[in-house]
Amino acid sequence: MVHTARAVLPFLAFALLPVLAAAQTGPSDPQIIASATMAKANVGNRKLAGHVIATVRVGQDGRVRDVLVTENTTEPGLEPQLVRVLNSARFRPAIDATGKLVESSIEMKVELRSSTGDSPKPIAAKPDPALNDKEKARIRKMRCSDYVWEWDFIREEGSTVATEFMPRIATTMYAAMRSEAGDVVDSKVWKVSAKALKEAADQCRDNPSAPFFDGIFKTVMDAEVAD
Repeated sequence: MVHTARAVLPFLAFALLPVLAAAQTGPSDPQIIASATMAKANVGNRKLAGHVIATVRVGQDGRVRDVLVTENTTEPGLEPQLVRVLNSARFRPAIDATGKLVESSIEMKVELRSSTGDSPKPIAAKPDPALNDKEKARIRKMRCSDYVWEWDFIREEGSTVATEFMPRIATTMYAAMRSEAGDVVDSKVWKVSAKALKEAADQCRDNPSAPFFDGIFKTVMDAEVAD
């Protein structure tokens, strides 16, 4: 079954003040915080198959403002459950080219599969093939103040910060750099990444204007990998 687009009011509707923060490194689309707590789908004995695709409007605070369902292939009656999952999702808000946090829309997909059961996680409906390269370029431009803000924002919404998109890409960049230099340290890099990312955040608080990746993170990772 495929349904046409229709607007859905947010599951929780309340006024929120925009996040107050200094300019951040952009541009960047909203990034879902995968480890944030999300609503479960009450599927009962119904078949775990199909998906919902929707345009999700994300506010400056990273909370969902509204959902516009554009496609539904699930069983009748399941759409409200998946919309509730989307409304409960948390995002790092979009950042425009000037570094301002802005309200923005993103296409998201929620699939019902036996592997996710009643806890399906939204993913990008139209993955950007160049997204990793764009994020690497953004990370190279980030100052410590940018990193600390983003680290704290993600940490407030999810517990496993090191596995979120920005920290994971930063670790990937470091691992690639060491591999290109002929160092066989990939397994050690991922083992120490969580500790190193936290240590980088601590050091960055004292050096807000320092370059994040080249100025702090690489040095911290070098020390952790060498131990």
